[in-house]
Amino acid sequence: MFKSKMKRTAKRISRRPLNAMLAEFVRAIPEGSRVLNIGSGGEVMDVIKKAMRPHVQIVSTDIDPARKPDVVDDITDTKIDPESFDYIICAEVMEHVNEPFKAAENIHNILRHGGKAFVSTPFQFPLHDAPYDYFRYTEFGLKNIFNRFRVAEVRPRGTWGSAILLLVLRSLWFGDRRIDAAVHLMILWNLPLILILRPLLGTTKTPYLCSGFVCNLEK
Repeated sequence: MFKSKMKRTAKRISRRPLNAMLAEFVRAIPEGSRVLNIGSGGEVMDVIKKAMRPHVQIVSTDIDPARKPDVVDDITDTKIDPESFDYIICAEVMEHVNEPFKAAENIHNILRHGGKAFVSTPFQFPLHDAPYDYFRYTEFGLKNIFNRFRVAEVRPRGTWGSAILLLVLRSLWFGDRRIDAAVHLMILWNLPLILILRPLLGTTKTPYLCSGFVCNLEK
């Protein structure tokens, strides 16, 4: 039960800045737009629906038909028509794509001229959905992959303090008593320093130590 609680806490800390940045992007989408959501369901879709304006068409795709997308499609070999969407959302998907350059090319092709895309990827995150977990991207890797876009802003999500906290929490997932004991000792030993640095930990962001990245792209 303790480890399950730590997992939920870690996910909440990691997703809070992502959800805020996604909601900011979605709220700016004007009515009458056509939006493609690539492979993102669950909590991500909840954020999208809550922030979306009325009279916006959302089409969801996924490679897995069991997830019941509107269209079953592989973004690396897409059947979606070129320049058919005004906005694209691809949240926490690129790490599972085995041909990221092809996926980026197709995202670019699907967007209409002047269209915008929101792409998020984890950075410090444990192996998940094995064996379909292929990559962790740096800021520079993402800019390279999406180099065809006219605007490619890459922002770190979360602070370096939250990134350190996530590393500590996620180290408790391994189920090794020696690791658990070492982590607990480390927390107790560093607790006074963490409390002293708390104001700084809560505001400083750096691409060198963060939970993930968000790309704001424009064609």
